[in-house]
Amino acid sequence: MSYSQSDLPVRLHDGEILVMEDGTELRWESNGEAKAVFLGDSFEPALELFPGQDTVVEAGGVRLKLTAFFEDALEVREV
Repeated sequence: MSYSQSDLPVRLHDGEILVMEDGTELRWESNGEAKAVFLGDSFEPALELFPGQDTVVEAGGVRLKLTAFFEDALEVREV
């Protein structure tokens, strides 16, 4: 499933993609308990978050707060 910036805030599940207005993609893959977060078309994760952690990143010119959950989910919201 694919989401757009207008859908924010969203909870992304493994395999789902958020596409920002400028085309920048944000997705994540499971890495054990951690969530490996990918920005753009890179095959290298930009960062890893463990359940209960959050961080702020910039993607598509927008600041986004990413929050990892124990279940198969990563919450993305604009800040």
